[in-house]
Amino acid sequence: MPNLNFSLANALYIHLPFCSSKCPYCDFYSVKYSKQRVDLYWFALFMELEELSQKVNNNLLQTIYIGGGTPSLIEPFYIRELIKKIKKNFKLIPTAEITVEVNPASINEDKIIGLKRAGVNRLSVGIQSFNDQHLDFLGRKSSSEKNKKILTLIDQYFGNYSADLIFALPEQSLNEFADDLETMLSFKPPHISLYNLEIHENTPFYKRYHSGELKLPSEELDAEMYELAVDNLKAADYQHYEISNFSQRGYRARHNYLYWLFEPYLALGPGAAAFDGSCRSQNIADLNQYLDHYNPQKRSFKELISDGAADNSNLFPPNIESKIRTLNCLEPKEKMAEYSFLALRTAQGLFYHKFYSQFKVGVKKVFKEEIEELKSKQLIKEGNERIYLTERGKELANEVFLKFLLD
Repeated sequence: MPNLNFSLANALYIHLPFCSSKCPYCDFYSVKYSKQRVDLYWFALFMELEELSQKVNNNLLQTIYIGGGTPSLIEPFYIRELIKKIKKNFKLIPTAEITVEVNPASINEDKIIGLKRAGVNRLSVGIQSFNDQHLDFLGRKSSSEKNKKILTLIDQYFGNYSADLIFALPEQSLNEFADDLETMLSFKPPHISLYNLEIHENTPFYKRYHSGELKLPSEELDAEMYELAVDNLKAADYQHYEISNFSQRGYRARHNYLYWLFEPYLALGPGAAAFDGSCRSQNIADLNQYLDHYNPQKRSFKELISDGAADNSNLFPPNIESKIRTLNCLEPKEKMAEYSFLALRTAQGLFYHKFYSQFKVGVKKVFKEEIEELKSKQLIKEGNERIYLTERGKELANEVFLKFLLD
């Protein structure tokens, strides 16, 4: 097994796999929430964090992203202790972005205040829709009114936050999506993410889609919705800096942007994947096995805190040889392809000199035929020593990316 080198990683992702119920479109690893499991998990998470920090403790973290699952189910106390532990074990830049995902159904004013006091400085809220019928279809436990109330509260306490919308739902009309968009823009969130509904394997929607029960909108309607969103968001002075992401000036998602720049990143928790620039190391997506490995004695985190022992690194055995990870290393051509399509997701596109600096070969030498074909289809443009997606290319982005991957 190759030795991974995370010395340049300055982003940390932490997976909290707990949900009250599973949304039928979601393929992220999750388990049923319970207070006892959270408490056992937190001890295990601290142990993995200790193990990681002993390997890469000189890293200067720029971003921390706490995702799930549904992190907002968890008491802010746990988030506070986690951030405190990270700050003790790692170095953070003074302006580090610390994001937590929240679900309107499991967040309230007290939790919002608690997260802010815990050291969180950015929230990502899964609104998804302001249409009650569509929210019900998506398995969301919130409502249009609840979504509006939560956005108002988040805006009151957080200057930096992002809100998600999902479009291209079965039987969703263009006017219904326009209403969602108009409502979202009335709150003027600093950052908006837009995702068309994708059907993933091992989800209830996948079974319904392949049985013919679930029918998605036509590609034409999907494209119309996307164009409508792009036009309206640009008119509202949002920067379209990545295919699915729009921000007011100065509010880009810094953590995700590091992914698109092909930067290395660290990760903790079951199912979480870290990347060192060449290889991905992924924890097993199984909470029970994760707990057996990192908390075999099933110790309580709250008891640890009450004993004042959470900062005692002797409790966390060093250099545990982890048997719960899988490793996937990219071949040189795979690495070039992934670097290229991630760069093309951004408004800046793929710069020739950056590709050459990374791989010591010209991008046109590696992907000449692909680039020419995509240009002929008017899916990408070339100029100023770079290639970038056209508006049509953004709508058909997956077709563009597959050209690089399937070579």
